[in-house]
Amino acid sequence: MARLIPSFMDDHTPPGERDVFNMFTQGPDNWVILHSLDLAPWNRRLRTEIDFVAIIPDCGILCMEVKSHMSITFDGSFWSPPEIKRSPFKQASDGRYTFYRNLRELAPQYSSVPVVHLCIFPNASFSLPTNLSVQRWELMDALAFRSFRNAADFCQDLKRRILLSIDEDCNLKRLVTPLSNITVQAIVDYCVPVQKRHPDAREEIRHREQEIENILRDQQKPVFQLVENNERVIVSGGAGTGKSLIAMELARRRAESGERVALLCFNQLFGVLTKEKMIQIKPDLPNLVVGTVIQVMAELMGIVIPDTPDRNFWDKILPVQLEEKLTDPELYAVASFDYLILDEAQDILARPVLWECLIQFLAGGLKYGNFVLLGDFEHQVLGERDLMLQSLDSVHMEAQPAKWKLTENCRNYSIVGDTAVMLSGFEKRIYSGYMRRGGGVKNYDINFYATDEEQCQQLADALKDFGCQGYRPEEITVLSFSSSETCAAQRLIVKGHRLYPAWQQGRFIHYSTVHSFKGLENKVIILTDVSFGEAEFQRDLFYTGMTRATESVRVLCNSKCQKTLFGWLTKKGAIHDRKS
Repeated sequence: MARLIPSFMDDHTPPGERDVFNMFTQGPDNWVILHSLDLAPWNRRLRTEIDFVAIIPDCGILCMEVKSHMSITFDGSFWSPPEIKRSPFKQASDGRYTFYRNLRELAPQYSSVPVVHLCIFPNASFSLPTNLSVQRWELMDALAFRSFRNAADFCQDLKRRILLSIDEDCNLKRLVTPLSNITVQAIVDYCVPVQKRHPDAREEIRHREQEIENILRDQQKPVFQLVENNERVIVSGGAGTGKSLIAMELARRRAESGERVALLCFNQLFGVLTKEKMIQIKPDLPNLVVGTVIQVMAELMGIVIPDTPDRNFWDKILPVQLEEKLTDPELYAVASFDYLILDEAQDILARPVLWECLIQFLAGGLKYGNFVLLGDFEHQVLGERDLMLQSLDSVHMEAQPAKWKLTENCRNYSIVGDTAVMLSGFEKRIYSGYMRRGGGVKNYDINFYATDEEQCQQLADALKDFGCQGYRPEEITVLSFSSSETCAAQRLIVKGHRLYPAWQQGRFIHYSTVHSFKGLENKVIILTDVSFGEAEFQRDLFYTGMTRATESVRVLCNSKCQKTLFGWLTKKGAIHDRKS
């Protein structure tokens, strides 16, 4: 992957520049790409910016001007559209000479390094007639840009154009030997002081964290207004629409108002993480109960859960014990809640016996109690779907709750969310849009393996790659489509790598199954052990697994499934055969 400075695009980056940027993310490792290099300090403070400067060790330096417009024309006097005030070719040429002139003044030892220019119109076709001022290789229009099969072809074509420009200019000569790493870094260092943005990898990651927080604040406002005016509310939405953060913020507000509040979920890992986050709230909120439904109910009722409970315990023994305890009015008085907030509610509603026990803890019950149920009742039902729908219908009929649907994804980049939906085969459109801008091909990739050994190596390489990108170990989670005992992470541990179960806290890489990690998220998600047959495979797992990533996803898939998987990716309207 080429080194991009900065390594992310901001909200104002034009679409054409995004396309070029994404191409460079897959460029050769020894290339350095400077994005939005501001030359005003070097050019009498005049507006002078180069969209991209590529330092290519075996060729030289290429200065690029990118225009994103869908149509670009020139009638001999004026450019169209009218926001193009001056010739893009003149812009590119001026930028090139300004860059070279000042590099030569700052570092005369690099004056022999050839510097050339190029215009790229990623979205517009442009016929360039024979003329005296612009050579044909100094323009890459949409016909050329969209013809490349991959980033390697794009980068190879850039090298070809650089060499043509050098050979045509009598003042330039080809490099005798490639630029050394030291030389490349020295040139970068001369450019850094005048860059618009040059955060290191960790600063970029923190920048994106702040972006998510700002987005969520806007996403939450209408939900809180609805809750203020309604005693019973159901909030639905796909993965990444902000349900869990809304649940935690709502729990904090209600508890601070003096109510006894329960913030509960079904998933064990999710419950532990939620509890840890809520404990950090200061001052303490003793009237806030947080955790998993089963553990909280059992603890409140003084019921001991066996070390290895079987299905009979969950389905029959525990409900009977809870019913018996709840008949004690004194115990009920101290154990009941004024307000219930249930996250990932579809998991509880799919277990009617458990749901009936839980609702008895709520003062006023289902019909008169105060509650908010948050869940993805359409796409992340990994339990009994029919039972969940029956429970949900009963809630609607008896409680008459107000309803709100979250449709904007505020967790994932569009490339991750859209791919997850396609691989899952959902018919309906899940998201109305993505509130996070940016992201590209570097945020999603699929690798195919033929053997377990090959998958282990791919996993090791991926972990190393993300580490080099600035991610800390605890920001990477490996999720398996198989059991934790047989997954690729376990095989990698045997080889001496440090990976730990998701429930084990610490600053290291974690692993889990997709099912167990439901409701959680991390910056980087690596999906492993993706192997399936057409009949029995739950495609929902792609949606649940991939949408855990706030930044990047890497999928490791058995090569036997390559044809099927690519078929899913090309059939956006594929019908999803749901299997429980």
